[in-house]
Parts: sequence; structure tokens; C-alpha cells
Amino acid sequence: MTLTIYDNSSYSDVPYGLKLQQLFTSSGTYSVSIPSNIRRVYAIVIGGGGAGSSAPPSATITNASGSGTTVTYTANNTFYANQFVYITGINPTSYNIGLVQVIAAGLSSTQFAVTNAATGTYVSGGIATPNVGSAGGGAGGLSIGWTWAAPTVTVGAGGSGTTTYTSGGGGGSIYGMVFAAGGNGVSSVGSGGAAGGAVGGISYTGAPAGTSAAAANYAGAAPGTLSGASSLTGNTAVMGVSTGGGSTAYTSGAANTATGGNGGRGVIGGGGATGWINNSSSTSTITGGVGGTGDFFAGGTGTSGTVPTPTGGGAGGGAGYLGAGSNASGLNGGNGGIGGGGGGGGIYGGTSGSGGNGAVLIYY
Repeated sequence: MTLTIYDNSSYSDVPYGLKLQQLFTSSGTYSVSIPSNIRRVYAIVIGGGGAGSSAPPSATITNASGSGTTVTYTANNTFYANQFVYITGINPTSYNIGLVQVIAAGLSSTQFAVTNAATGTYVSGGIATPNVGSAGGGAGGLSIGWTWAAPTVTVGAGGSGTTTYTSGGGGGSIYGMVFAAGGNGVSSVGSGGAAGGAVGGISYTGAPAGTSAAAANYAGAAPGTLSGASSLTGNTAVMGVSTGGGSTAYTSGAANTATGGNGGRGVIGGGGATGWINNSSSTSTITGGVGGTGDFFAGGTGTSGTVPTPTGGGAGGGAGYLGAGSNASGLNGGNGGIGGGGGGGGIYGGTSGSGGNGAVLIYY
């Protein structure tokens, strides 16, 4: 009788005839008991997915003063120069400028300034809400191979969702001689996280790191942010085995749509990104991208909303090796499946999606 890899219900990742004996999907280090007559086992090892990013939290304004050319606001904040913020709720209303860009002069953790001619004596109130696109986290790495039986196994945790424009990566997973790096979080505004192994060398099984965001890799790098004055969609991460997160898309036109990039498609998918619009037009729509699709499972879907106060816009989590990515919910990004990257959180608030935990599957 002739057999092919397609006769195997577990697809081609496992040699025909082997049986899944042990499965670990909770992060941590565990003891492994292998029968004494089994010296070599076959392992599928998946790193934890990276988290998506989100907009920094809003800042409560406690004072405002205008010089006739510049308005300086007192507020504990995490803003950066050239970031757009939406200012509302101040008495007097002359200081409610709407969407405006923060300037570098005088910017600190306790105050920020904008270019505007408003003046007056501050009385009370005020919120400054940041307008920042949120990118998707990278998928955890995937390594498969034979190894000597080992007494312990380590499963990497997924990166935790955040309310800032940077996020954490996932932890690496290892069993014996088979290791998979965690997916990368988001390190800068706009660009998604790279997949596990795309930064920092190769896996123990020899799979190469990603080399470019524009080419298919074992561990895909993430694309850069995309901007323009008209309606547009952010860059989708390129296909690979493990893939990067999508990048943001932002426009500054008066009535546009901005749709975040999708996570890359692969065996394990990266998280989607969000749209980002630098205007206060109520006709402008933002939509979160879709998490990357895997071999067996789908990525989560994004939501939509309209500025200046959208109730949607989160992005979907990336598909995992053992389950689908979660859908976004309102402004909140979806979580990645096992090893999948987390989706970005919506602008004007929301929490990004967490990366999925890693996993180790042991066959003999």
C-alpha cells in the first residue's frame, strides 16, 4: 500500500503513523514524562505571538494659556512631537481646538503646546485625546523537528495588550533541540511587529530569519506605515510561515476612509492594524484590518467607526496554529490564536489585542 502526506489527518506537519501524545498551551515550564524506551520524539514548537499597539491614554487638562500664537496646556501625558490630539471640554470654549498637532516646543510629561491663536483665562475642564494608528503584533515562530526526549518543556507567553503605541513581544518556546522565537511587538508608531525569528538570528532548527518586509520569508518582517491625502488601505504583511503584523494607514483629507493593513497570511498569522485619520470630519470612517489567516483557521475581523468620536476601529487578531484569531470588539483589538499576533486597538482609546500563547506538541 502506498501512503502520501495527504493521508495524514494532521496535514503534512507530522510524519504518518505518529500520534500526538502531549500538548502544552499554557505559558510556563513543565515536567515531561516520556516512556523510557522512547529516546527520540517529534516536536512542533510555537512561540508566543506579539501584542498589537494602541493609542496612548487620554490626558486630563488642568490649565491652559494662550500667547496669541501658541496655546500651552498643563496635563500629565505621554504625547510626542507632531502627534495629533483632539481637545475638548474646556471652559472657556476658545481652547477647545478639536484635532490639532502637538509641537516640540515645551513638550514634557506635564505639558504640551499647539499652534493656535486662542487666548483667555482658563476656568475648568478639558481632555486631550490622542489620534494614533495602531499596528498589529507579529506571529510567533514555528519550528518542527526530531529531538532527543527532554525532561522539561517551556511554553512562551503571548505579549499583553496595551494602551500605548508600543507593545511587548511574545516569549520563545522550547522542547529539547527544537526552539521557536516569540513574535515581536510594535516598537514604533505605524509599522507592525515582525514574526518570531525575524529579528535576532535563526531558530535552533536552522530556519532563516526574515530579511525584508517585501519578500516572503520563513519569519516575515512587517511593512511600514502608509499615508496619503485620500482614502487608502494600509500595507498587508507578506506571506510566510510565521508572518508579521499589518501596518497603519492614515489620511488627512476632509472626508476619507482609512483601513488598517491586514496581518500576513501563513501557517500562523500576524495581527491586523487600524486606520488613522487626522481630521475631525464626521464623514470620515476608520476600519480595523483583519488578522492574518493560517493554514486551518481564520484571522479575526476588524470593526468600523466614524471620527471624531468613533466607537469602533479595532483590528482583528491573527490566526493561531490551533485556533482562530479573535474579532475586534469596538475600539479593542482582537487577541491572536495560539501563536498568533494581537490586533491593534482603535484610535481615541481602546486596548490592543494580546498575542496568543505559544504551544508545544509532542509526538511519538
